[in-house]
Amino acid sequence: MRCIRAAWLPAMTIGLLFAAAGARDALADDEAPPLYTEADLRFLQDMIVHHEQAVVMSALVPERTSRPEFVQYADYVARAQQAEIAAMSALLELAAERDIELPAQMAHGDPPMHGMLSTAQLRALEQADGAQFERLWLEGMIYHHEGAIDMARAQQLAQLDAGRRPYMIDVLVEDIIVDQRAEIATMRRWLREWAQVIRAQ
Repeated sequence: MRCIRAAWLPAMTIGLLFAAAGARDALADDEAPPLYTEADLRFLQDMIVHHEQAVVMSALVPERTSRPEFVQYADYVARAQQAEIAAMSALLELAAERDIELPAQMAHGDPPMHGMLSTAQLRALEQADGAQFERLWLEGMIYHHEGAIDMARAQQLAQLDAGRRPYMIDVLVEDIIVDQRAEIATMRRWLREWAQVIRAQ
């Protein structure tokens, strides 16, 4: 995991949030409007839904573990995901303001998309505690992050194939891929280390 800053947000996420928040002013001059395809907008919509589940999962941590580093990490994950949700929502609002039609929401099912936990998996997580919860949460969040990376990589490849860099989405996908790969490495290390401690007890 990257060094966690005082505000618990990755540097690129902070930049993305401020850029999206100021996008209306930045594009207020005689510049061309940001051009998004339907696939670009659907990516934003789906990633918001995906991120929202990570926030829900992170909120379970403080009452189910005695590890302060785990509590701190879950808070970091929640804040980073919330910042990206705010940035992506701002981009959707910007598109709507520029008369770019937003696609109908398509995320449904259980789980609604790849990389998300099902209702049964979330229920099992809520009912777990201690070492069992830690294992289920880490395994679940690794799977969750892998799903987000797959979504970001698909968006990135589509952009490369089309020779496009949609406004701020290109930054977002790079941010997701880099940050979440690093976070997966941290969570896998904890799975190994904490399992060894439990077996030694």
